[in-house]
Amino acid sequence: MKIGKVHSWKKVFAQVLLLVVPTALLAFYLLWNVNRYYDILQNDWMRQGLYFGAGMLIATVFYGYRFRFITTAALLFAFYFIGYRMVARMQVGEFDAFFVSIRFMVFAILFSLGWITGFGFSRSRYYTVFWSVFLLAAQIIVVSKSPNINAQALISAIVPLLVYAVYIIYAAELIRNMNEDERGFAWFITKRVGGFGVILLLLVLGVFTLFKKDFLAIEKEWGDGKGGNYDKNKGNSESMTKQNRDGSMGNKDQTQLSGSLNKDKRLVFVARLDNFFPDGKTPNPLYFTAYYYTKFDTLTQTFETDSLMPANDLFKPDPSRIPLFFAKTDSTVIKNTHATKNRRVVNAEIYKTLLAANEYIAPSTAFFCQPVPVENAYKDQFKSAYRAKMWVSDLNSAYFIYNPAGNKMLENFQQERFSLLRQVTDWSGVDAAFMKYYTFMPRDAEYDRIATLAKQITQKAGATTAMDKMIALRDYFLSKDSEGQPMFKYSNNPGIPGMPSANKLNYFLFENRKGYCAYYAGATLFMLRSLGIPSRVAAGFLTVDRSSKNPGWYWFYEDQAHAWVQVYFPGYGWIDFDTTIPDLETHEARQPDGTPPLNMQQAYLVADGKVTSVDTVTKKVQMTVEKMLFHDESYDAANNPVPLNVDASIATVTTDTGAVRLSAVKKGMHITAASYAEALKNMKPQGNDNVSSVVKRIPNPTPVDEIKIIEAESEKPTSKKDIFESVEPVDWLRVLWTILIAIAALAVIVLATPWLIWQFLHLRAKAGGSDRARTFRQYRAAMYYLNQLGYYRNQSGPQQYATETDARYSTGFSRFSNVYQKLKYSSLPLSEGEKAIVAQFYRPFIKTVRAKTPFKTRVSKFANIYHTIHYFTQPKIK
Repeated sequence: MKIGKVHSWKKVFAQVLLLVVPTALLAFYLLWNVNRYYDILQNDWMRQGLYFGAGMLIATVFYGYRFRFITTAALLFAFYFIGYRMVARMQVGEFDAFFVSIRFMVFAILFSLGWITGFGFSRSRYYTVFWSVFLLAAQIIVVSKSPNINAQALISAIVPLLVYAVYIIYAAELIRNMNEDERGFAWFITKRVGGFGVILLLLVLGVFTLFKKDFLAIEKEWGDGKGGNYDKNKGNSESMTKQNRDGSMGNKDQTQLSGSLNKDKRLVFVARLDNFFPDGKTPNPLYFTAYYYTKFDTLTQTFETDSLMPANDLFKPDPSRIPLFFAKTDSTVIKNTHATKNRRVVNAEIYKTLLAANEYIAPSTAFFCQPVPVENAYKDQFKSAYRAKMWVSDLNSAYFIYNPAGNKMLENFQQERFSLLRQVTDWSGVDAAFMKYYTFMPRDAEYDRIATLAKQITQKAGATTAMDKMIALRDYFLSKDSEGQPMFKYSNNPGIPGMPSANKLNYFLFENRKGYCAYYAGATLFMLRSLGIPSRVAAGFLTVDRSSKNPGWYWFYEDQAHAWVQVYFPGYGWIDFDTTIPDLETHEARQPDGTPPLNMQQAYLVADGKVTSVDTVTKKVQMTVEKMLFHDESYDAANNPVPLNVDASIATVTTDTGAVRLSAVKKGMHITAASYAEALKNMKPQGNDNVSSVVKRIPNPTPVDEIKIIEAESEKPTSKKDIFESVEPVDWLRVLWTILIAIAALAVIVLATPWLIWQFLHLRAKAGGSDRARTFRQYRAAMYYLNQLGYYRNQSGPQQYATETDARYSTGFSRFSNVYQKLKYSSLPLSEGEKAIVAQFYRPFIKTVRAKTPFKTRVSKFANIYHTIHYFTQPKIK
């Protein structure tokens, strides 16, 4: 038996072209965006988009025939069940089976969603409305996880959905009302869709122009006023990093204990660390430190930095303010470590991708920063770079707590380390103010409970030295219950206590026992301090040695932002410890480590000073040199700057955000010019050299390879209090409200479109002109008005429709319709009587119809966009 059709091939083709294809393209975009935030999707958005598109295409064509949805859907789910059972029986490893089952689940969900969407496009008139609302809600959820909160990002995320929502509703109604037998069918569809696209574009531009100030206000309130920082984690969400308006990021100078932790997997920076074990081959990774949290706000439960902390050993320069190849050194931080035993200088190179230009991060204790250029081959990948030197303890390592099973060298290293630190038993020689500050903890019942727990743990373990007490606390977090299950677990969503003001650390230690690094570090800090052991929390990045291809190179992703504890041992200084239970999902995640930037060129000449003139045609720059490096010899001419003519024809010009054109260099700018020219290679410094004598010896103009623009530091708040006072606190509700207001405004404009069209036709109908023009305008306005009230002409003849209208409203529409038909199909002039009919028709007609239609009915009918769509897409009589 031949299966009947619901739609002709023309209508099915129109559904595929106008509904399925745009929806599939949008699905690719949305899935690409979602894959950035959910590891389980494995960044396979292309394949996932094909799953959805295939389901939608097949269903649209399939339901063009008279198939029942329930029956066919049951068969589809039976197919899923059989497929899943086959996957379960596959002879593969445990982890492979897991990932195969996840992929099959993703396929089933997306293909089913596409199948339902295809059915909705084919059979349901109102499915497009439901589908549009669903997509907008889903996109708002995804946008809420975005780290880049600015007007451009918000608009680019929402506009495609808004445009699609309005388009898909219009296109579905256009297809439903199309006349398949009309000649020029393709041109008819193209004309309608194209015209609608132009109108929609103008409407969208109008809406977002109107609300541009609101989006910019969000930028300002979430930023620091100079393109700076904002906190994307409001409400009950937290992050270990801060996000900047320009897309860069860095560590935060405080972290609040929260009910959930936001993580991302973007590459932040790459580092080469010249630190190896005694065999000279095995890398000894070190955590990279950004801040020390030494204070705790009990009201907000926030760990904070304190610039007044005793013996401040935090080196925090701004690399973007230091000229290329020139260095900033602070030996005070070395003195403040009070560390003399087992310490040495270690070198590192840091190459930034997302890390902000003004951020400095290095293993502790850093005391040296030297900005260096990025090789041309890597400039697209890395924005800037610097060298760091650190006063590092031989007892520090990223392997400092959890024994790497099977590696005897690392196990022996840990035991030797612990043995040395067990010898430290006396803190009596340490400054009393130092000890009081770093052993301080709040005194109330909640924190006394933490102290009691610490005492019980260490007494049970028989720990007498600070080192053994530290190990006992470590072992407590690793312990198991009576059933052999871990007592503590790592979780990005540890939950919150029942009372908002409840102590979150107590909730973590005594109730749910789930948390992320800040919870483990905070709990360890207070237990150590309650035992009289000076300690603090360090924040930065966890270092993971993932590759054997380039020993000593490490790749740091956003989800490696971390917090841990440092303990002070007299003579040895601050030593790193980490009691956080490993986050296996993060550590096992596949990260695309790449090729590091190798073979940096040697700069023979580096000149730092101000630009006096720029010639972009000849590519010459004149500058006055205030400081100079010549074959690593430093010369100063700040009191008497020396002019230098620079040849920039092959130079790469950069700022802290990347490469720019030579035209970006302006008179008065502070620049650093570096040269690798072979002509300078054999010009060695002489004993009596100064800037002036070097300039006289080198070629004129001097060829340079790098020009770095040192951007002027803008005014900004200097204290944390100023920052909080200069930025009005805003939460995500503001963002969502702005989006919803924009959506509502667009909806109002769409709903008002029928009335605006009517006003246009009404004004034209009342205007003067020739009899012919007036007749045509009045007829068109009258027909639109009746159509908008729900009285469609459909397949009725003109006279039949006019007669029915007269019967309904007691008007003279049929007489006027006869005059209109005469003018349309005949060249004969109108008689005086016919002219009188035209002159006396329109105003009384509209007045009569309006009087006999209740106000509420008129409003509801005119708000129905489907009536308008029907008017412009109604089929014609052949």
